[in-house]
Amino acid sequence: MTIYDQTTQIPAASRRMNELVAMIRLYLRDYAPLNRLIEGEETNDRMIAWAIIDTLDDFNTTPPFIGKVGINNFPSLSLLREGAVVKILESTALLQTRNQINYSDGGISFSVSDKASFLLNWIQMFYQRYEQRKAKMKASINVELAMEGEGVLSEYFVINGLYFNNF
Repeated sequence: MTIYDQTTQIPAASRRMNELVAMIRLYLRDYAPLNRLIEGEETNDRMIAWAIIDTLDDFNTTPPFIGKVGINNFPSLSLLREGAVVKILESTALLQTRNQINYSDGGISFSVSDKASFLLNWIQMFYQRYEQRKAKMKASINVELAMEGEGVLSEYFVINGLYFNNF
């Protein structure tokens, strides 16, 4: 058994949530044997689960409001993963910033927890990609729903009046 075969188990979580946590941990490669500078895993299972839930909330509360999605019917697994990674990196950057300290003694200087600037670059890259993909995904789903008469109407529909026989 390799480190990648390990499964996560949050007792109160569904099987699907545990699978998503394991998938995101694998993507992050956040395993104790691979973390050479810290002991153990940097992000625990509950924080990863929180990031997943926060990503679901972000997706559901961003217009157009096309209905609630959950972990079982999220439209894109890779989009969910990217959103959760953004949340995890933001949390990690907050911790790094809070714990950053610079030492200087006898001409020798070094820093502890000085990775915030690197993390901010990663956050910006993942965030922009996530937001662009989320907007395209929601617009696409809304168009599909509109073709079935269930989509969210644009404000242009209200301004320009009724042009369809069905309305």
